[in-house]
Amino acid sequence: MAEGHDVLSLEVVTRTGVALRADAEEVQAPSVAGEFGVLPGHLPLLAALKSGVLTYRAKGAEAKRAVIGPGFAEVGPDKVLVLCEHWVAEENIDPDAVKAALETDSDALDKLVESGVTEGARHKDLSARVEWLSAQVELSEQWAPGRKGRSA
Repeated sequence: MAEGHDVLSLEVVTRTGVALRADAEEVQAPSVAGEFGVLPGHLPLLAALKSGVLTYRAKGAEAKRAVIGPGFAEVGPDKVLVLCEHWVAEENIDPDAVKAALETDSDALDKLVESGVTEGARHKDLSARVEWLSAQVELSEQWAPGRKGRSA
């Protein structure tokens, strides 16, 4: 860890504006090459992100989670900037509504593929939406109250 850096300034920005500003002791994000973690003093990094769970923790606090859409992360010794398409905090996920939407969109994607369409705008849009909804389901199921893995 580089000297002088004991906290990260985390900022998440979507096309609608700033979704989150927080100081964090650590951040974990889903890149297209796999999940990565950042601690204060991290070397500079630019990463392409996929839809998935963003986890961050302020010093001495419980970890907080959100689902982010695809985008990019810029990391420095004392900052993490996430530019992404979508953001939803864990507490704002409606598991039943998300599961219903995921089932509908997964069925639509399956029918599209069965009809021979494996590329193009419609396929790309449906695939991205299924990935986004799947990440929300994963977060709501993995970290649901009483489930193993939830922070106390």
